[in-house]
This record gives sequence, structure tokens and C-alpha cells, in this order.
Amino acid sequence: MEQNKKLKLFICYSHQDNLDDNPYIEQFKKHIAPLKDNGLIEEWYDRGILASEDFRNKIDNNLKDADIICLCISANFLVSDKCKKEKKKALELRKGKGIPVIPIILSPCGWLDDKDISKLLALPTDGKPVSSFQDRNEAWNDVYNGLKKI
Repeated sequence: MEQNKKLKLFICYSHQDNLDDNPYIEQFKKHIAPLKDNGLIEEWYDRGILASEDFRNKIDNNLKDADIICLCISANFLVSDKCKKEKKKALELRKGKGIPVIPIILSPCGWLDDKDISKLLALPTDGKPVSSFQDRNEAWNDVYNGLKKI
């Protein structure tokens, strides 16, 4: 890998019931800002798609080019067909190219019964949902430190 190359971080999350998951994504982005500011990563998620762009193609290309893939897990994620497809592609990239795929557990849900996700070490530590922390900054700091190690 080139020295000083920013790692491309792909954020996969559910749009279903936006009011539940979108604030988590915004919090996640704030907490990984030092990694961005230090030139270590550049994050991408589908809110960067502009009007008139082929959104499916843009998502697929950014997923394919990712160096790290974060699956932001919630009940909304688990039920979303779009997220299931992106999860499948992410796991193919993990198997074929060794791309790290990191489940980030946003809220209590049945993720341990998902045979693909449950095999992966999740963040925050021990897969404790971000929403379960009394101080969510502690949860996001745990995610940040886990991501920084990668």
C-alpha cells in the first residue's frame, strides 16, 4: 500500500425509519474526525451522492473501492434489502481481497442470529450497542479506538 494513502472507509447503514439510524451516522462521523484530519481515512456514505448521479452505480463503485467497510447494525439494517445486498458484497470483498468489515452495533437487535455478522468481532467492545451506553461518547470512543487499530 502506498505510504500516506488515505484509507477509504465505506459506511453502510439503513435509511429505513431515518430518524432512528441517521443520528448515529452523524455521531460516528464526528468521532472519526481526527482520523480524517490526520489524513488517515476518508469516509464515504451515500449522502454524498449528488442529484442526477446514478446512485446504485455510485454506491457499488465506492463499496468496491473501499479499504474498510463499516456495517452500522440496527433492526432497520437487518430488515433492509439494500443493506443485505451491501453486506453480502462487503463479505465477498473481505473473503476475496481481505477488506476489513466491521460491524458497529447501533442499537439492540438480533445481530447475533445473523450467521454472517455474528462471525465478525463487533464494535463497541463485545458488541454492546452504542445506544446502551449511559455516555454515548464512551461508546463512540471505543469504536474510534477499534477503528484506529485497523
